[in-house]
Amino acid sequence: MSWNETMSKALAQARELQQQTLDAANQATEDMKPHMQKALDRARELQSVFNKHAADSSATMSQHAQNASQHLGDFINMGSKAMRQSAEETRKTAQQMTDHAQKVVESVSQAMGASKPK
Repeated sequence: MSWNETMSKALAQARELQQQTLDAANQATEDMKPHMQKALDRARELQSVFNKHAADSSATMSQHAQNASQHLGDFINMGSKAMRQSAEETRKTAQQMTDHAQKVVESVSQAMGASKPK
């Protein structure tokens, strides 16, 4: 096999690898969408609970509920954006959504601590 033939074969294999990687990333994004939609639906429900709770609570509890609701709003906005993005962008946005979900957990934990009698 000549140098040119070897390089042509290597180039064809590299292109095939690139296409397979792209296909895998795109499939992963498609596989992620139903899970992301489910998370968005739950976030909207939870945000509704926090908004109702904020109106019916003390000032301190209300502030924690509003903070959690704001983080959920950010989560929902990011998730809606991620549903329209490419695979790599979706992966990055999903990580940011995870960070905001953690902030919701922290806000709720703070609210629970604030509600305990001292």
